Amino acid sequence: MTDDILREADILREERDGVIVLTLNRPAKRNAMTIAMRQVIFDAIDDLRDREDLRVLLLRSNSAFFTAGIDIVEHAEHFPNTRSMQTFRRDYRRNIHRFFDEMEMVEKPVVMAIGGPCLGIGLEMAGAVDFRLASSDARFGLPEVDLGMIAGSGGTSRIVRLCGVGWAKWLGMAGEPMDAETALKAGLVQAVWEPEEFEDQVWAFCQRLAGKDADAVGVAKLAIDLCKDLDRQGGRTVERIANTPLALRDNSSRIANKLKTGRLKSGGKDKT
Repeated sequence: MTDDILREADILREERDGVIVLTLNRPAKRNAMTIAMRQVIFDAIDDLRDREDLRVLLLRSNSAFFTAGIDIVEHAEHFPNTRSMQTFRRDYRRNIHRFFDEMEMVEKPVVMAIGGPCLGIGLEMAGAVDFRLASSDARFGLPEVDLGMIAGSGGTSRIVRLCGVGWAKWLGMAGEPMDAETALKAGLVQAVWEPEEFEDQVWAFCQRLAGKDADAVGVAKLAIDLCKDLDRQGGRTVERIANTPLALRDNSSRIANKLKTGRLKSGGKDKT
C-alpha cells in the first residue's frame, strides 16, 4: 500500500482503490489509542460519508498488538476525575459515544482487520463496525471491570447485541479473554484466517465490498440495523419499503455483469 500515505500522529492514512486504510502505528505503546488517533478515525468517517469516490473504510494495525485500549495516562490528564457527574456524562457522549455512533451510522462498510490482542476501547470500536475479520492470533478482552468500572463505550451495549448475554458477561463482567476461534463461534467476528494469508484475505474482501452497488450496500446496512430492533412483521415492512426503489430501478446491467462473471448461480444454473 504505497499511494498517498498521510502520517498523522501515531496512525497512517492511505486511500487506495476506493478504500480508506487506517493503520494503527504506535507499536512502542501497543497502539494505545490517543485523542489524536481517534480524531484521524473520526475524520476518515466524515470523508467516507461525504465523498462518493470512497466506498470502504479499513482499520488495521502493523504491530503485534491491534490495540491495548485507550491511552489511560493521556485520558487522565485531559479528563480528570474531579469533574461533576453531569460533566462526565457530557464529555463521555461528546468524545467517545459520538465517535462510535458515527462509525456505526455511516452508510458505507467499515471493516476491522484484527491481529493480536484487541482490548478495551479496541473491542468497543469493533462493536461499532460492520465487519470484524480476525487473524488466528487475535485475542479479545474488556479489562475495565478489573479497574473498577464497566466497558461503557459500547463494550456492554453493543457486545451483548452481537454475542448475547452469556458471552457479554464472560467479557464484560468476568473480564475473561476470548481467542479468535471462540470469537468466531460467539459471533463477535465473521471470519478467521491464519497470519500468513490474513492481509491478502482482508484486502480481497475490501475490494469485493468496494465493487458492490453503493446504494444497495447502504440501504442493506440501514435495513439490517433497523430490523434487529423490530418484530417480524415490522421487519418485513422495512424490507418492502427499503427494497422498492432498488428493485424498480434499471438493474439490467448489474444482472448481466453478474451472469457474465458467473456470480449468479443456483444448482449449477444461472438465475434469470
